[in-house]
Amino acid sequence: MGATLVVGDTHLKHELILPRVDAAIERCDADRVVFLGDYCDEWGSTGRQLLAALELFAGWVEDTHAAGVRVDLLLGNHDFQYLMGEEGPGTHVLLMDDVAELLGALGVTMAETVDGFLLTHAGLTAGWARLHLEAPADAEAAKAQLNGLFARGTWSDLRALSSCGTGRGGWDEPGPLWADRSELWEDAYPGISQIVGHTPVAACERMPPASRWARADGGEELWLCDTFSLTSRMRPIGDGGMLLVEDGRAEAVADGDNPDFQPWDEVVAAAGVW
Repeated sequence: MGATLVVGDTHLKHELILPRVDAAIERCDADRVVFLGDYCDEWGSTGRQLLAALELFAGWVEDTHAAGVRVDLLLGNHDFQYLMGEEGPGTHVLLMDDVAELLGALGVTMAETVDGFLLTHAGLTAGWARLHLEAPADAEAAKAQLNGLFARGTWSDLRALSSCGTGRGGWDEPGPLWADRSELWEDAYPGISQIVGHTPVAACERMPPASRWARADGGEELWLCDTFSLTSRMRPIGDGGMLLVEDGRAEAVADGDNPDFQPWDEVVAAAGVW
């Protein structure tokens, strides 16, 4: 297995992000790309923009597969609302069925692994895993169990996957679609390194080791990768960077320190989003 590019939340900005991904694939010689979810919804977006962005994305995925690059697509909390048929933040309720069909055709799933890292949208916490998984020993086992819940697709399975903790306004254990960075840092599943999106960050960031009052630190690496998100005033929060994982190591690429890529804030400003 060669290098894998990991891309954070896209939120309908595929026209701006995918050329950046193409350039990173070429320059990093990546043979696999994993997207961390939240393809749907953006501040002030219209239903027409939602469908157009997903159709563009589907075409890109097909073309990239045809070019010999593996593409894996994880679900985010925004995407999951359409599969559940329930309104959430920014959901276009009149397009529930259309979007669910488009997401299904893309082959979205809950979890992937790359060189020992577990990849989900928001992260696997120990508290949630105790309730819903069977003590996975490693990233592969966790992936299999998470994807098994999604594939089985009973109401209780899907409700468990969409469990939301107090960090994001819920009352349950923070699940793999909704865990906030603070909830993941305080209660990350022990012994498994993880890469997640969901929480906007200024740049791809490796979280510091846990304090003793939070949890026992087992040497796990916890990486945050949501660098494309915007504020409600459509200003970039992050630098548009991605993670490259190769030989068990993760490093930021196409970020604010890389002169080969146009600064993300300039890309957004030039596009006049929205």
